[in-house]
Amino acid sequence: MSQPRTDGNPNAADAPLTGDADDQILLGHKYDGIREYDNPMPGWWLGIFALTIVWSVVYFLGIEVFGFVNTYEDDLAASQQELAAIREAYAASGSSFETDAAALAAYADDPAMAEAGAGPYASFCAACHGDQGQGLIGPNLSDPYWIHGGSPEEVYTVIRDGVPAQGMPAWNGALSDEQQAQVMAFVLALQGTDPPNPKEPQGDLVEPL
Repeated sequence: MSQPRTDGNPNAADAPLTGDADDQILLGHKYDGIREYDNPMPGWWLGIFALTIVWSVVYFLGIEVFGFVNTYEDDLAASQQELAAIREAYAASGSSFETDAAALAAYADDPAMAEAGAGPYASFCAACHGDQGQGLIGPNLSDPYWIHGGSPEEVYTVIRDGVPAQGMPAWNGALSDEQQAQVMAFVLALQGTDPPNPKEPQGDLVEPL
């Protein structure tokens, strides 16, 4: 860094420390021999800063006065309407998956449905009921004892609605109707199997249909 100038320059005369150019007056800051130039902020930075101030005014007026900027509530209402329209279009595009008692009974006897249910069971059920239905936190699914009934309709209802009081979550939001029916078929296919380390029976004995 250069020494103070004594050539009569106004900047040099008024400032104890100056740089080599008249527009680079050093501030009176000095730390460990490091001196600071008083350079202006870059023009692009000042421009962006000014734009943010202008935009904040426009945004406020757009929401509070003129209404040309949507509020959160407006966007939420529009999204809900769009979602309702999508649901209506989907419902009108074809028949929904049947889950009445007769259809569930047919699914329970379909090996293809049980096979399709193995994946969802492993993802959502095995942590509590064991990978082979032997029972862990949840009850054993391979014996003929049932807490909430062992018919296809009853098993499907437990999968769909859960049993919150006993820690069983409802899977209706995570699995489609068809996937829930597939898990039901897989669970019923576990009946009579002999998994290792089965949990003791819980509930009531239900004779096979």
